[in-house]
Amino acid sequence: MDTRRYKYSTSDDKVTNAASACTLDTVLEYVVNAMSWNVRVTCSRQFGNRLSLIKFFFFISCTNLFAFLFWSQETYRQHQSSSTESLVQEAITNVGHDYRYTDLYRKVNTLPEDFKYILLWTEKDYAPFYFYGEGQIAFLKNKCQETKCYVVADRNFFGGNLTRFDAIAFNGRNMNSKDLPKTRSRHQQYVYFNTESADNYPVCNKVFNRYFNWTSSYRIDSDIPFGYILIKNKLGDIVGPNKKMSWVKTPKYLDEEYIDMNRIRNKTKAAAWFVSNCRSRSGRLSYVKALKNALKPFNLTVDIYGKCGKLKCSKTHTTNCSELLQKDYYFYMSMENSFAEDYVTEKLLTALRNDVVPIVYGGADYNRFLPPGSYIDATKHHVIKLAAMINDAMHSPKLYNQYFWWKKFYTYDTPSKENICALCTALHNKTMIKKNKIYDDFRSWWYPAYAKRCH
Repeated sequence: MDTRRYKYSTSDDKVTNAASACTLDTVLEYVVNAMSWNVRVTCSRQFGNRLSLIKFFFFISCTNLFAFLFWSQETYRQHQSSSTESLVQEAITNVGHDYRYTDLYRKVNTLPEDFKYILLWTEKDYAPFYFYGEGQIAFLKNKCQETKCYVVADRNFFGGNLTRFDAIAFNGRNMNSKDLPKTRSRHQQYVYFNTESADNYPVCNKVFNRYFNWTSSYRIDSDIPFGYILIKNKLGDIVGPNKKMSWVKTPKYLDEEYIDMNRIRNKTKAAAWFVSNCRSRSGRLSYVKALKNALKPFNLTVDIYGKCGKLKCSKTHTTNCSELLQKDYYFYMSMENSFAEDYVTEKLLTALRNDVVPIVYGGADYNRFLPPGSYIDATKHHVIKLAAMINDAMHSPKLYNQYFWWKKFYTYDTPSKENICALCTALHNKTMIKKNKIYDDFRSWWYPAYAKRCH
């Protein structure tokens, strides 16, 4: 028999065939066929329940996702609206800060006609011009009653037509007689500004006589006052400074309500002076040196802080100058660098705000600025007498407290807002405009002794 035509199945062959047939599908098919009908129905039901549960969770998830997307869209829309408002406000602010934005936000030929336009003729980086900035921002920021004014430093703002400005401002600190406008209109106001002493900045050139319409300075009789001191009564009304102040009468008897022992509880030192300008026309440093010698017999002195003395105090340190003054000293040397009418600076506020008595030294009539009995005028006393007055007050709490009787009736502040707002208010004041005022002899008005200084 030809064995090549027949293949016999051996025991090993059977094992191999069984292994190849026992696949996963085969096993599952066999198990399913072997299951009873009831078991198969039960499994089918369980699978259907699980599928329904999956569908339910899928529906809940989709609902939550939709709600989240809706909330996100609304939040973004509100944020977008807030951002837009912020951008608009920023644009307005930028216009005020930088006149170059005018080309972007306001075309010159479409600027409001009811606005008053002010040109800073001299450099804008000197006080008081830098308080105004440019644009409308200074009047808005200070919440002025009248805000329709626009400040620029660009002489070509109106295409070189200077007559379109309602006011042209000149700073006496850097005014140049060789650099003045070539054209002028009758409706314009030429305004002279200066917050520095006339003794330091006299006007010498006669070209400035019959040149200025208005003045803005520390002088009380300026058309637009720009001073350092603001006096209010207890109702908050501005009452000074004024050429003719109506002070509350000094009480004849100072009872306990006027005496504050806490004011002097820790004070041990006579006087302090914060100063950085050691060379001045007033000669104040020489006066203080003489006073220091006069105080030696009383074992007292004047402590000088800053560049002109050996002591220092920090304005940012915890123990700053103000706290040091209020805690340790009885008097403060409120001394001006030069003598000029009404030239009273923030040096006076340094004393009044820190419960020390000011010893004033300047060319002003201090009755316009301070209640009687609230200060000592050094120009009216020899240093020997002044030294004795200081010593007496330090040893008499009642006598010292008498200097502060005014605190029940007045408060002192810096008129920064009032100074800024006054310019715009004046330009919208029809009565002032109609006067067509001009200073015939401006040099004498500003500094009566100009002839002695100008050569």
